[in-house]
Amino acid sequence: MREQLGRASWSILLFPALLGTSGCTFINNLIGSEKRVVYKFDHPFNADNPAFRRSAEALGMPMVEGNQAVILQNGDAIIPAMIGDITNARKTVNLESYIFQPDEAGRLFTDALIAAAKRGVQVRLLIDDFGGKLKGFKKELDAAGVMARKYRPMRLFSIYKIGNRTHRKILVVDGRVAYTGGLGIDKRWMGDARNQNEWRDTQVRVEGPVAGQMQSIFAEDWTYTTGEILAGDDYYPENPRVGSLRAQGIKASHGDSSSLAKMLYYVAIQSAEHSIRIANAYFLPDKQVRDALVAAVKRGVDVQVMVPGSNIDLPMVRFASWSHYGELLKGGVHIYEYQPTMLHNKTAVIDGIYSTIGSINFDTRSMNSNAEEALAFYDRGFAAQMEEMFENDKKRCREITYEMWDDRGLHRRIIETIFWIWEPYY
Repeated sequence: MREQLGRASWSILLFPALLGTSGCTFINNLIGSEKRVVYKFDHPFNADNPAFRRSAEALGMPMVEGNQAVILQNGDAIIPAMIGDITNARKTVNLESYIFQPDEAGRLFTDALIAAAKRGVQVRLLIDDFGGKLKGFKKELDAAGVMARKYRPMRLFSIYKIGNRTHRKILVVDGRVAYTGGLGIDKRWMGDARNQNEWRDTQVRVEGPVAGQMQSIFAEDWTYTTGEILAGDDYYPENPRVGSLRAQGIKASHGDSSSLAKMLYYVAIQSAEHSIRIANAYFLPDKQVRDALVAAVKRGVDVQVMVPGSNIDLPMVRFASWSHYGELLKGGVHIYEYQPTMLHNKTAVIDGIYSTIGSINFDTRSMNSNAEEALAFYDRGFAAQMEEMFENDKKRCREITYEMWDDRGLHRRIIETIFWIWEPYY
């Protein structure tokens, strides 16, 4: 697609505006990416092999023991938990979010951050300048002493860098408690997925040594934005063991020479021998990953993928995704579309032992352009909880069969082709 851009008209430049807050890497794709995104990894061991766990450290930070984690589903559970930890903060609060809107959800977080700052807590808020807005909140935050900054402020002279965004979603409190997942600070994430206005999403709360890893991921973007180096006990206290979970932070940055986001998924898929469970808001895996999923089925792996149905904020992504369903369905991959509302999960479970939750989508932006992160867990008990959540969500899904896909009509096929052409920009 990129080699066709020289023939593109100026009308192409207007298309990304239709993508809303999620369509943020158009210019980045114009200038291309130097990352290596095609890999070789031919199933040398399974996910249950200790060699997999040790090798997984090459995709992130060290796998550390002694953590505990709680899976939180939807805003009614996630937001009170995050606000509660901000309220109980003693020294530091560090919050990074791609989406921050000055609405009811933004108000809740703003009030909690301001209250913490007034108690003497050092509070830092980092939002992406494309996905986030502070508007009237900024004066209140500044007056209370909250250090609120924007990642890569958009300027006319640096328009060519507009695609270099942070898509990370991190909260770290006192260097001891950390959160990540798909949650955006926006009223769409409030509620309990009861209707189309309440999105379905998952967040994880962790305590233990891995919280320090999430702090370091936040610090990368904060230091880049402000120049301030975060160090010392207020940010990196001694974190004794509080549980039995093995966990690691996964960090993908724009300047990486390889796509660590893709490598994370690809290595996990290639290592699977029994089961793969993927739930993702924007499912546009490239050809290599699609082939890996089909190859896993041929090895006897039960591969199930859950994606949004018609209630998706970016219909063009769903259409582009449908254009690839045929090869996946014919290859034995099971695809389920979540029906009640927008599914914004970004989770995976491999062989009932290796699980991930974070900000990473199966699209070009997450794999090539954005700053992303995730938490990975190597634990059967935690994976069982993740799989149970997946099964519960399946009850609200419609399974897409090959026959349904093949019988979708000429009009639908034309629409899919149109949006497939734009796939490199999603």
